Parts: sequence; structure tokens; C-alpha cells
Amino acid sequence: MIKHLQLFHCIFTISLQRQLAHRANLFFEILMTAIGLLSGIFAVAAIFSRTSSLAGWSLGGTIVLLGSYQFVSGIIAAFVTPNLAFFQPKVTNGEIDEALLKPASNLFLMSLGTCQPWAITQSLLGLATVGFGIAIGSIKLTALSLLLYGLLLFIGVLTAWASRALLACLAFWAPGMEPSIIYDACWELGRYPLAVYHPFLQKLLTHVIPIAFISTFPALVLVQGPTKALFIGSLIGGSIFLILVSIVWRRALRRYTSATS
Repeated sequence: MIKHLQLFHCIFTISLQRQLAHRANLFFEILMTAIGLLSGIFAVAAIFSRTSSLAGWSLGGTIVLLGSYQFVSGIIAAFVTPNLAFFQPKVTNGEIDEALLKPASNLFLMSLGTCQPWAITQSLLGLATVGFGIAIGSIKLTALSLLLYGLLLFIGVLTAWASRALLACLAFWAPGMEPSIIYDACWELGRYPLAVYHPFLQKLLTHVIPIAFISTFPALVLVQGPTKALFIGSLIGGSIFLILVSIVWRRALRRYTSATS
């Protein structure tokens, strides 16, 4: 674990130095993120101009949820997407040999081997949005709710990483498929409370594509208060996805044909 943390620190430092060579990109990254986030807030405000509640959620609570979604999206965009967005060609072209030969977890190297630090601005703006939602919703906070909110966000990030890595593993069995299109479309549904969707879709977004873990579950802790069932359920769900990705990845590598084979 310590070795991987040190490796992660080195990867982040090198990537940051590389992006510092193009500092103007930071301005445009913040600008585009702010525009997208404001568009989301205006969309929520437009909905609440016609109603006082959205599937039991207040305006402030829904904005907290939107900010939570933005936070996790920023982490994934910074650390996961740069590695797994174009994973399928790496498998079909036999380009993962180098990672398999290095003295570190090949799953770690293939899914977190590089990053785009500027994307973290999305997460920072997401936290600011959470604060805005708390303020306009007059949401009362406790030390316990803040602690559990942070833990559920962490679980949400790990679950999102695991689900995205599981999706990438499909390239070993069906290299011609591009399931990330469907995944990305489902990811956008995390902007709104899980309860607004059809019951079947709610189950899909919880047990198959775990979008509920990235926004609805963490936001519930702040909006409705911490509950043991929510925390334990999230912990179990996240653990299942982490175990599953480890098993599937090992089996997927057995099907891999290297470039030198």
C-alpha cells in the first residue's frame, strides 16, 4: 500500500509538472467547468420554479447532490478517465505488456498510471456548490454528518473507479464493443436524485452501474442526516465492486495476447 501511494504521488507530480507547461489550460478548464456547473444549477432552479420539491428533495438538497456529483466527476476525470477512456485499443494492439512487467499492481498501473491534475478544479467547484446548497437550504450540519459525508464520497470515488475498470475489462472478451458510451450516458443521470427515476432504473443505477453511490447516497447524509443503514449499505456495495473488479481483472488477463506473442 505504501509503495502504491508513493508511486501515485510520483505520477501526480510528473503529470502536474507536464501540465504546468501549459498554464493557460487551467483558466479554460475552470471556465468550462464553471459554465457547465452553472448550467446545471440553472436547470435545477428552473425545475424548482415550477415545484417546491423534486421526489422529496428541496432546492438546497438537490444542489448539494449536484455538487457531490461534480466532486466525484472531477476526481474520475483527473485520475481514471485519462487511463481507461481509450483502453480498448491498448488491448487489441497488445500495448499493456509494459505494465504487466513492472513490479507493481498492473490494475493500478493501467487504471491510474497517468492523470490530468487540472481536472481537480471540477472537484473544488463541486465542493463550493455543496456549500452553496447547504447555505440556501439552511441545512443543519453535525460533525457526524460531515464525517460520514466524506466517507461516502470516498466510497463513491472507489466504486466509480471499480465500475469503470470493470467496463474496461470487457475489452478482453469483446474488443469490438464500446460500452463506455452507455456508461457515460448513465453517469449523467447522477446529476439528479435517484428517486426521480423509474424503480427499475433505480435498481440499475444502484446495483449494475453504481451511479447512486457518487451523488445521491452522500448527499442524503447531509440533507436527511446520517443513518446506519445508508453507511453500511454503501460500504458493502463498494466492497463488492472492489472485490469484483479484482477477480474480473485477473481472469481478463488470462485472455490477453501480448504484442510479442
